[in-house]
Amino acid sequence: MRVDSLVLVRDATVDDLAAIADVHAAAWQVAYRDLFEPDFLAGLLSRTRGKWTRVFADPAFAEQSLLVAERGTRIAAFAHLVPTASDREREISAFYAHPSAWGSGVANALIDGVWDALNGIADRASFWTLSGFNRARRFYLRCGFAETGRTREIDYGDGRPVLELEYARSAP
Repeated sequence: MRVDSLVLVRDATVDDLAAIADVHAAAWQVAYRDLFEPDFLAGLLSRTRGKWTRVFADPAFAEQSLLVAERGTRIAAFAHLVPTASDREREISAFYAHPSAWGSGVANALIDGVWDALNGIADRASFWTLSGFNRARRFYLRCGFAETGRTREIDYGDGRPVLELEYARSAP
C-alpha cells in the first residue's frame, strides 16, 4: 500500500454531494464494467446525484452517517452507514473510492474513519457486496471482515438481478 498524501476523513456536508456522486459513478463504471451493461453504467452519474441529494434531505438521515475521505482538495472516497434491526450494528450501505485512489491508502483511512464513527454506537458492522467484485472482497477480507454465509439477489435497475454476499466484522 502506498499513501500519496494525507487523508482527512470527516462527515459529509451538502456541498460534498456532487463529488460523492462523481466518486460513486466512477467507481461503478470501472469496477462493475464486466457485471452491468454499458448503457446502464453510462446513466449512473445522474442517478447517483439524485440519490445522494435525497438521502441527505431525508429526515431518516439523522440516524445515519455519511463520511468522506479527502486527499488533497478532492473527495476520493465515501462511506454511508445506516442503522440495522440490531441497536449495536450498523450497515455500511455504500463504501466507494474513486478509481484514481485505488491502492493509495484512502480506503484504509476511510475504513478506520468508519470504526471511529461507530465507536460507542455499534459493536459490529456489516455490508453487502457483489459476488463478482473480487477486488473489493479482497480488501474487506484484509480489513478483518468475513463472509457471513448470507446471500441475496438484487436488481439495481437494469433488469438483471446480481448475487450479493454479506460480510461482517466486530469492532476493533
